[in-house]
Amino acid sequence: MIKTAFVGAGARALAHMASIAAMPDAEVVAISDISEDIGRAAQAKANARLAEGVEPINAKFFTDLRQMADAVDFDALYLCLPPFVHGDIDHQAIDLGKALFIEKPLAVEISVANEIASHIAESGIVNAVGHQMRYSPLMDMSKELLEGKPIGMAIAIRLSNLPGQPWWRVQDKSGGMLIEQHVHAVDMMRVLCGEIETAYAVGGTLLSDDVEGIDIFDVNACTVRLANGAPGIIGNSTAAPQAKDLFPGHQVHVVAKDLVLSVQTDKTSVRRPGEEPEVFTSDANITYMINESFIDAVRAGNQGTIRCDYADALKSFAVTVACQQSAETNQVVTIADLL
Repeated sequence: MIKTAFVGAGARALAHMASIAAMPDAEVVAISDISEDIGRAAQAKANARLAEGVEPINAKFFTDLRQMADAVDFDALYLCLPPFVHGDIDHQAIDLGKALFIEKPLAVEISVANEIASHIAESGIVNAVGHQMRYSPLMDMSKELLEGKPIGMAIAIRLSNLPGQPWWRVQDKSGGMLIEQHVHAVDMMRVLCGEIETAYAVGGTLLSDDVEGIDIFDVNACTVRLANGAPGIIGNSTAAPQAKDLFPGHQVHVVAKDLVLSVQTDKTSVRRPGEEPEVFTSDANITYMINESFIDAVRAGNQGTIRCDYADALKSFAVTVACQQSAETNQVVTIADLL
């Protein structure tokens, strides 16, 4: 039985907890958050998601990682934290020598993530980052369709609303939508189209002047250059909830030779010249799949089943940071300079 523990018990954490509880050979044994009540509430919500007959989670609760590590034996640790919390706690987790699953985004500042990446590499621990779209059958299919085809352009746009957490609207706590949410689509762009080399962006807070305490960009548009020379477009807004159906959160359009793909979480459209569009759907539970992959890797003691480790996720994070820095400085940013 693979025993897991959690630091951070927000919405994403409870989704992982429910997935682990549904596995016959894994369990959640401990949960730590700033208050035990938060952990207990997350456990209750995760248990409410379980199918009939699945053994419910019965974890121990803590408010400190070190205390939890001293009191409970576990094989793997999940860090599901707001961006601004990353830093010291990641290094504490790495020093435990346990397998480590870190939810995105990796941090707010690239320097913090670079130091964590170096520490993980030195430690040799099994590690994964929560880019669950890597596990989508539709992503696999799309990669196969693009194999050997010249790619001319990639587009990732997210238009949605402002989340309710007060820290989310503060730049040095969340990093803004591009870093905190839209990094999923940036990661998809990298997987489908190759590495991104440079970024030039324009952004501002133009539509949300009635929101108290906001200092993140509510609109941002970035042009990037792919390694093959092709352009990419990354855009997002937290002030356009009316358009979220038009531009869902995790969606990338790829313009290739004689082919246009529109790839999203549960649907991919394939368009070819002179043909009717083909639409492929998937009901795969990619949250379960990413957890199953991680638990299998923990059991094997190697990275074999993991599709996105910290070093790889760092490259997607660096693209989002480059877009933010470019919009702030009005300068082209080279991604390699951040790593």
